[in-house]
Amino acid sequence: MGAEFDCQLIEDPELKMTKAEVNKKCQEVFEQAAYNYGHSGYTGTLAEKSGMSVNILDETFDTEQEAEKYICDTLDNDKWGPADVVKVKGQGWLVGGWCSD
Repeated sequence: MGAEFDCQLIEDPELKMTKAEVNKKCQEVFEQAAYNYGHSGYTGTLAEKSGMSVNILDETFDTEQEAEKYICDTLDNDKWGPADVVKVKGQGWLVGGWCSD
């Protein structure tokens, strides 16, 4: 089986959410993806990260595209491991990762 990169922005323009709040929102993102794409596994979406820990990083990016590229291309993001989360100025928190498909 392969992997697809998937990500979603959690809106928080002032970046005031705590890491615990971000983690909770990530779990909601994973649950919504499972609802949208099913619970059978190998969807290539963030549904595959459900129940995993979240790796919240200190990096801050100017654009969502820069953040996505960093998570996708730079991090050693295992399709079976936790999702990574980085900050995007004026927008919020980008959660993403490689997901089994």
